[in-house]
Amino acid sequence: MKILHVVHQFPSPPSGGTERVVFALARSMADAGHDVTIVAGTIEGGTARELREGLVEDLRVVKIPREDLFFESWEKAWSPSVGERFAALLRAQRPDVVHVHHWLRLTTDLVRIARREGVAVVACTLHDYWTQLATPTRPVGLDRPEPPAGPRWSNEAERREAFAAHRADLVDELRAADLRFAPSAAHARGIEAFAGVPLGAIETTPPPLLDVPERRAAPSGPRGRTLLFWGSIYREKGLDVVLDALASVGGWRLVVLGEVHDPAYRERLAARCAHLPVEFRGRFTPADLARVSADYAVVPATSHESYGLVIDEARCVGLPLIASDLPSFREHADPSASLFFTPDDPGSLAMLLLDDARLLAMREPMPHAVRASESAAQLLARYADVRAQVRPPLAHAPRFTGAMRAALLFRRAERRLWSALQNGGPVVPPEGFLGD
Repeated sequence: MKILHVVHQFPSPPSGGTERVVFALARSMADAGHDVTIVAGTIEGGTARELREGLVEDLRVVKIPREDLFFESWEKAWSPSVGERFAALLRAQRPDVVHVHHWLRLTTDLVRIARREGVAVVACTLHDYWTQLATPTRPVGLDRPEPPAGPRWSNEAERREAFAAHRADLVDELRAADLRFAPSAAHARGIEAFAGVPLGAIETTPPPLLDVPERRAAPSGPRGRTLLFWGSIYREKGLDVVLDALASVGGWRLVVLGEVHDPAYRERLAARCAHLPVEFRGRFTPADLARVSADYAVVPATSHESYGLVIDEARCVGLPLIASDLPSFREHADPSASLFFTPDDPGSLAMLLLDDARLLAMREPMPHAVRASESAAQLLARYADVRAQVRPPLAHAPRFTGAMRAALLFRRAERRLWSALQNGGPVVPPEGFLGD
C-alpha cells in the first residue's frame, strides 16, 4: 500500500511522543514493503506552494510550510493554502491510505480533503486533547471545555466564538474519518466526553516504543532512595511537584534526564534546585535508562496523558513506578510495581516517599512494550478491512459550514481593521462590536 502519515512536525531525530510514534510506525511499515511518506508541518515560515522534501533514515518526508503570521495560534489553525497544497499532493501521489496524527501547523480539514480526493482509507489518531480543547494538554480537574488564552488583541467574546468554531470544525473532521484511534481507552473516553456528540467508534491502539531500552541489572540488596525522571521537561510534566516533595522530606535524591526548552522555566528550575539533591544530566537516549543508578521511576504529570510512553520504558528497564494517579497510567502500569499519588499534590507524593513499608513491598515490574512491528501490523490490518468494504457516503450534517467559517473570518477581519484605523495598533474593539 501507498501510505501517507501526516503529523505537525518531524525533526530528526524525532523528539516528542507523537513524532516518535509516527516514526516507529512509518519505519516498520516501510520495512514491511509498503511505500510510506511522512507529510509534516513546520515551525519555519515560508510559502505553502514550495514543498520541502528530504529523507530521514531513508523515509521520505514532505514538509508544507505556513505562509501566514502567528500560525501557531489555535485561532488560526485552518489554512486554505495548506489545504490546497495538500490536495495537490494527494492528486500527485494517489495514496491508498492517509493517516492524520496531528493538524497543528497544517490545517483543520486534512481528513475531509483526503475524503474529497477519493483516498481509499482515511484514519486519524488522537494523540492529545488539541481537537477538543485547542491545546494539547488537559489539566487535572478540567472537566468541561474552556477556551485557552487568546492573543492580547482578542476579547473574551471573540475568544469564545473562535473556540466554539474550533471544536465544531474538528468534530466534523473526526466524524469524516474511516478509522479513529486513541492510545488508551481512558483517552478515548475523555475525547468522547468533551466532544459532546457522537464521533463514531474510537479504537484503542497503544503506541509503540521507538527504541525498547535494555533491562537494568537487578539490585543486589535493598532499594535505595534515588528517583529517576526523564523525558521532555515542561511545566505539565510536573517536575515542580517532585521538587516540592523533596523539599519537605529528607534522604531522597533525584536524577533528571532530558532538556528544558523554555529558558525562563530552565532558570526557575535551576534556582529551585540550588539547595536540593537534584542532578540534571541533559539529553539522553533510551539506552541511558538502564545505566543510570536509580531505584524508582517518578512520573508526576499534572495534566491528563493520552498514554505515557515513560510507563512502558520504566517497565522495560525494571524500575518500580511512582506516578500521578491518572486513568491512562493505571491502564498499562504493572499494579504490583506501582504506587500512585494525587496529581499536582506534593504532599501526597511526600507521604508516599515516607512510607517505607509500601515502597519496599513493590516488585520489579514485568517487562512490557508495544513493538513497532506489532502496532504497525494491527494498523495495516484495519486499513485492509476498510479497503475491503463499501464505504458509505458521509451522512451527517456538518456542525461548521463554509458559510459559518466565512462569517467568522469576516467578523475577525473587521475587528482588526477597526482596531488599526481607530487606534493605530492592536487594541480590542468595544463590547458589542459586530455582534460580540
